[in-house]
Amino acid sequence: MPIFPNIHHGRSTYNPDSDIPDLQGKVILVTGANAGIGFKAAEVLTSKGAKVYLGARDESRGKAAVQTIRDSISNLPSAGSVHWLPLDLSTPQATKAGAEAFLRLESRLDQDYVNQVSGIPRTQVTVSDMCESHLGIFVLTQELMPVLKQTADEPNSDVRIIVVSSAAHLQVPEKPEFRSLEGWNSRKGDGLVESGTRYAITKLANVLFTRELQSRLDAESVPITCISLHPGLVNTEGPRNAIKTGIFAYFIKLLLAAFALTPLQGAYTTLFAATSPKIKAEPAKYRGSYLNPFDRLGEISAYAKDKQLAQDLWACSEEVAEICLKEAEPRP
Repeated sequence: MPIFPNIHHGRSTYNPDSDIPDLQGKVILVTGANAGIGFKAAEVLTSKGAKVYLGARDESRGKAAVQTIRDSISNLPSAGSVHWLPLDLSTPQATKAGAEAFLRLESRLDQDYVNQVSGIPRTQVTVSDMCESHLGIFVLTQELMPVLKQTADEPNSDVRIIVVSSAAHLQVPEKPEFRSLEGWNSRKGDGLVESGTRYAITKLANVLFTRELQSRLDAESVPITCISLHPGLVNTEGPRNAIKTGIFAYFIKLLLAAFALTPLQGAYTTLFAATSPKIKAEPAKYRGSYLNPFDRLGEISAYAKDKQLAQDLWACSEEVAEICLKEAEPRP
């Protein structure tokens, strides 16, 4: 438990134990869910009655996470069910295969919660950190969009797409160039500053994608709510292992122990975004929104509001995804 948890949520009174409604009949996909925030979100959603697909590329870790959740909910008569879905977002072709596996199992999808995306191996298309953290989200959403729209057409539906971003998107120092793959790869170097800038750009891409997706769905009058969010500073493997050795690594561990949220607390903002009745009651307030812990509407950067930047990102994403998928096609 962090020593100073209140710095993350101000006066928020959100409590998932009492504020999440019964989720019986809901089908939810959580990616990156074998550990950390995604795992805790999947566990809570299952305990509230949902049928949860835990997306993870590592079979042993994915199945172990599923069993842990099943054990934790075994005494809850109203709990739902949890299932491992082989889902590897590291390449467009693997992402598409995972989406197709899901579609063979289900004909509805109420919530698509995209947590962390792992890196895309370098192939003939050179991709940067920005591409690695964005393209999997883009391809997965495109592949699942037919079933999301089908579910949204049902009476009393409440379909949501949740993308975990970060307040780091506010720290992008200059306007990125998203019109070409060269622009995606424009930030070079392995230093702490450059690595941090590339990370911030990926988080900006997450917000831009979510807002552009909402804009396109609104134009089609599709009743799906898209939300991006900052989960807060969370004590998970990612930040703990950002720097592995030296005095700075020790300092980071102390900082996380004192100030960071637990993985369960880190999942609260996602749980609010995915399940809160307030969002369905006030759709205009939340569609395309960005949330801060745990239930507060947050301010985004000027770059995140740039409509042309969002459209450039979308167009280039379509192009890069198409190239990657063609590379994976068997040759005669």
